Amino acid sequence: MTTFNVKVDEAAIKDALAALSNIENGFVRAYARALNSTATATQQDMITMARDDYRYKVAAVKRRTMVNRATWSNLQSSVKSTGGAVNLSDFLGTRQTKEGLTVNVKASTGLQRLKHGFLAPGRKSGKLLAFWRAKPADDLGPRQSVTLKSVVASGQVSKETGLVWRRPAVELFGPHPEVVYNTPENWEKLSRKADLHMKTAFAAEVDGVLRQYG
Repeated sequence: MTTFNVKVDEAAIKDALAALSNIENGFVRAYARALNSTATATQQDMITMARDDYRYKVAAVKRRTMVNRATWSNLQSSVKSTGGAVNLSDFLGTRQTKEGLTVNVKASTGLQRLKHGFLAPGRKSGKLLAFWRAKPADDLGPRQSVTLKSVVASGQVSKETGLVWRRPAVELFGPHPEVVYNTPENWEKLSRKADLHMKTAFAAEVDGVLRQYG
């Protein structure tokens, strides 16, 4: 995944060092706080950006971003994309009906109906997940994972036989949020916002340390 670095203006660093010189650990305290505030704000920006285009639940996107926090001894923080594709149960609008599932993966496409789709607890997590009753194992293999697009495009959802296939149960996924924010245009937007977050947060944290310990 593409990365970017967030830096504070050199003049602001010098001013902060001078202002906090008489406070023990004053500078590192302010800098670490600003880094962590920026990382948290950037994570939220990534969540918001992903949900502008796709109907992800907030928690689903948040679980796929990991914030590494700065400490006084390690003045670095980061936000990383992690995790796998998103089960259709983690999209707003996914509902069980008598005919199957209604899903709304992308904001621009609206609701789609998936015949013979269903919600059931995952074997490991117990969480409700979206599945589709697929053809026999010699066609798709046991418990393969497929995307909604490939299922719809296959034209195999009961059209040939009209039967509800009992095996295997195929787990249904939408795209990882990274497909949204990991583009040159959106990455640049996130980078600019992170720079602004850091500039604002650092100034606020320096003032905060001065008021608290100065």
